[in-house]
Amino acid sequence: MSYSLYPKVFEEAHEKYKKYGSLCSLPTKNFFFGMEPREEIMVEIEPGKQILIKCLAVSSANEDGYRTVFFKVNGENKYVDVKDQSLNVSKEENIKADPESDDEIGAPLQGLLYKLLVKKGQEVQENDSLFVIEAMKMETTVVAPKVGRVDSISLKEGAMVVQDDLILTLV
Repeated sequence: MSYSLYPKVFEEAHEKYKKYGSLCSLPTKNFFFGMEPREEIMVEIEPGKQILIKCLAVSSANEDGYRTVFFKVNGENKYVDVKDQSLNVSKEENIKADPESDDEIGAPLQGLLYKLLVKKGQEVQENDSLFVIEAMKMETTVVAPKVGRVDSISLKEGAMVVQDDLILTLV
C-alpha cells in the first residue's frame, strides 16, 4: 500500500533499511536531527537490551567535508567520521587507471608528476622510461610494460597525483 501511494519515498526508505537495518528503535528527534553535544539517549535494540549513547563532541569539518563525532556507548568512548551532507564540498580527483589493463599506465605512488619522457603518438619499447614521479625528494621512473604507441596523456607535468591516477594510455 505504501509503495502504491508513495513509490519514491518507499524506495528510499527500503534502500536505507537494506543499508542500516531497522532504525525504528531510535527516538524520532534524534533520527531526523541527530544528537546535540552532551545529549544522552537510551536505545532499546531488542526486548530487554538497551544501550546508553551519549554524544560528547562534534569536530569542525575538514577539507573533505567530514566531521569526527565523539560519543560513548555504554560508557565506552568511540568516534566515527561522518560526511556532512549540508556542506558543498567538491574535491577534484583524477581518472584512475584500470588495474586489469596493460594499456593504462597509472601513478605507482602519490607525488608530483615531475617529468613526462614521452609524447602522444611516440612508439615505445618494453622497459622504455615513460614518466618520473617525485615524492619526498626521491624520483621514481615508470617504464613501459610492453611494446606500443602512446595513445593519450591524461595529466601534465607538475600535476599532483595519488596512487593509480591515470597518466597515459598505450595502444
